[in-house]
Amino acid sequence: MPWFDFPELAFTQITLIFVSVVWLLRRNDEIPILISTLLFYVSSYRYWSVSIGIQTWIHLSSYGFNIITNESALQALSYIVIGQICLIATYMLRQRRVLPIVVTGTNDPFLLKWLRPKVILVGLLFLPLVVISRSNVSAQVQTGRSLAFEVSGYLRLLPLVLVGIATLLLCLWKLGGLSSLQSKIAAILILIAVSFLTFNVSGRFQFLGWIIAGGIIVSSTYRPQKRLVVLAIIGIIGIAIFTVAGALRNAEFASNGFEQSALDRALSAEDANMLDGFVFVQDVYPQRLDYRWGMEHIEILLRPIPRALWPEKPAGGGYMEAFGLSDRNKGTTVGFSPTLFGSFYADFGIVGIFLFSCLYGWIFGSIILYSSRLQPFASILIRAILCSCLIPLLRGGDLPGIYAWIGMSFWPCFLLLWMKRKNFILRLPSSTRVYSPGNIPNVRHP
Repeated sequence: MPWFDFPELAFTQITLIFVSVVWLLRRNDEIPILISTLLFYVSSYRYWSVSIGIQTWIHLSSYGFNIITNESALQALSYIVIGQICLIATYMLRQRRVLPIVVTGTNDPFLLKWLRPKVILVGLLFLPLVVISRSNVSAQVQTGRSLAFEVSGYLRLLPLVLVGIATLLLCLWKLGGLSSLQSKIAAILILIAVSFLTFNVSGRFQFLGWIIAGGIIVSSTYRPQKRLVVLAIIGIIGIAIFTVAGALRNAEFASNGFEQSALDRALSAEDANMLDGFVFVQDVYPQRLDYRWGMEHIEILLRPIPRALWPEKPAGGGYMEAFGLSDRNKGTTVGFSPTLFGSFYADFGIVGIFLFSCLYGWIFGSIILYSSRLQPFASILIRAILCSCLIPLLRGGDLPGIYAWIGMSFWPCFLLLWMKRKNFILRLPSSTRVYSPGNIPNVRHP
């Protein structure tokens, strides 16, 4: 029996959205609103779209799963809402600072001058390398090699570096690091190439990742009220682009036109089937398989080890492999994810949801708290990276794969933050004023 009815759960998530909006307006902090809106779309909105008949649940009875019912979906929705409350509440308890509005011209000009040619050079260098790596991976797959087991994961994930490069370029541009016309032209050409190389069916999250990061960077110099509008517009654009890329899968089968097909996918949350994925997880654990007892997170440390060095490295995947949803030759045959809380549930059940949600909320809060002590360039870069990472993290599923996505996407950013960590420390003058919540001053922006 479900713990709560749908109206109660939907009302709770809508309330969390309003609380997150107030949090953004008072503290200039976008993390809770991003978490709340995304989870509402993939859970309560997904349930509503199915309940009124504009969408249907995923059917995997041929793989041995039970058929999803409204009752089982409500139980999964209850778990998600509980995890969401724990995550956001712990985050807000940890991160209680008002984040300053970024003012261009306040960064170290020598640091930006040092960084500008290096980022442009790395961007121009990696564009052809990405094309070559993709061709190499495609050639290996065509010869019959297993994408998951016989092709280097580092080679396969190399194109993700474009996300980090695009993020650095946008941050440089926004904060006045691209002063010359030549550097701006080079940055435009790199961003156009990144857009072209990342916009495809298989790279939807790659494209969405740097779009979200770009939105955080672009809006960083605005007051919270204006930021809310800008972030809402970018969110709508992001969902539109994501569903268009998803519609490309079946463009030749669309009977009502490609544009209408993409719109239908967005309104029906066809690509946001994470609630379905959670139902399958709770169908498996612990009735058919024992809880993973932390292996979902331990495998994060094992995944970077090349299979060439450890040929017998466990394949991982938990129930996906056990039920034939992924294998050595075909990879993943059915695409869905159980949200981050589904991954927590697979580890320790409801206890795992509570413990890990609080832990992740504390970690997210600590990251933002740390970023507030750095110079504007590093501060907004860290926030953009975290917001970009939240998209695949909240989607959930293969946590080791998600962390591999994060590492391969943003290693240039992490390397910069580590190398220049002393330079990024914010040295405030004694006259600097600390503003209380809701008292962020008016700042004139260029």
